[in-house]
Amino acid sequence: MVLAEDVRRPDGALVAPRGTVVSARHLSLFDTHHVTSVVVRLPPGEAPEDAAPPLDPLVLEAARDHVRSRFAHAGPRHPALGELMALCVPRAARDMVRKKTAFPDPPPPPPPGLDDPALPDPPAIADVIASDPALVSLPDVFARICEVLNNPASTAQEAAKVIGMDQSLAARLLRLVNSAFYGFPTKVDTLSRAVTIVGSRQLTTLALGISVISMFRDLPPGLTDVKSVWKHSVACGLAASALAGRAAGLQNGAERVFVAGLLHDVGRLIMYRNLPGLSGRALRRARQDKSLVRPVEVRVFGFDHAALGQALLTEWRFPESLALAVGCHHKPGRRGWTPDTAIIHVADVVVNAMRMGSSGEYYVPPLSPDAVAALGAPPGALAEAVDKVDLQVEAVLSVFLPDEAASS
Repeated sequence: MVLAEDVRRPDGALVAPRGTVVSARHLSLFDTHHVTSVVVRLPPGEAPEDAAPPLDPLVLEAARDHVRSRFAHAGPRHPALGELMALCVPRAARDMVRKKTAFPDPPPPPPPGLDDPALPDPPAIADVIASDPALVSLPDVFARICEVLNNPASTAQEAAKVIGMDQSLAARLLRLVNSAFYGFPTKVDTLSRAVTIVGSRQLTTLALGISVISMFRDLPPGLTDVKSVWKHSVACGLAASALAGRAAGLQNGAERVFVAGLLHDVGRLIMYRNLPGLSGRALRRARQDKSLVRPVEVRVFGFDHAALGQALLTEWRFPESLALAVGCHHKPGRRGWTPDTAIIHVADVVVNAMRMGSSGEYYVPPLSPDAVAALGAPPGALAEAVDKVDLQVEAVLSVFLPDEAASS
């Protein structure tokens, strides 16, 4: 497609001139600059692509049955939940046709091993964190990034200087800035330029999220797949950033909620790495009972992954909004649903419903109508978020896990 008219931001600044051939990078760029519609035409002599053949009604009905089974714990019917189910059905049907199977997405088998009754009693949250030197002895650059982010008087130069202390972190951050997440038309090749374009607080927040990823590259075998976990996490961050562009009062919080989505299941990764026996028990019981994993975590550990993740980010002196978004992405905190907690809650349900990776959950978690109301996103926002994630997830995932993405 070709732009038939100039595309401008709401403030009138030119984003792309008439005649530009629209690519995936342009779609991301339009979203970044809050462009809600454009006028396009097909290049001369080019016919529209043939529509995909209609799906067999029997396949669609089988897909509906499959989707209904995965939404068994998603809560009472709500327009947003109905929209999600409607998005999932053709997706499942296409998978059935592509894989030539009646079960496009069967429940994963329980982790191997018996439910050993001799497993030790679970420790308290504080003891889980205190017993792991990697969680309490953070690299110096990590602590400095937190200081910059928590200090409203920090300058752009200070942010670039601190990030530049870790060359690997700086390189990954520049790859993210140059990825489909932003879709800038020209390459950003220095931290100082990245700070100027993106903003110091936004870039420092992204650096914080990237620095956490490297701590959880290795997990015990048999419990989960590392790439699937991070695909789910990246997808949640992308869905949150897409929803932020359509939600009341969050248009300038895309980076913050992206990092909150990226880290929303970090507590589950600590469980897998530090308490693999009890984690295996929780996963096996959830599979056997055909239930959600989170309530089983509470029975097995005495707490869930959200509480553990919030405690860790609080220990690390993360901004309170990030810690709360991680800790309250399944249920509201004492303040009720805030914009940040609501957006991560909805984004997590969306990517679970679409099976965009997984951190261990098979069923769709409950969707809170109050969180949807607090988000204030218009009808159709969930479909737009799914489209954005489909477009960007593999490219952004390759920034965080370049080796795994290249080998997949």
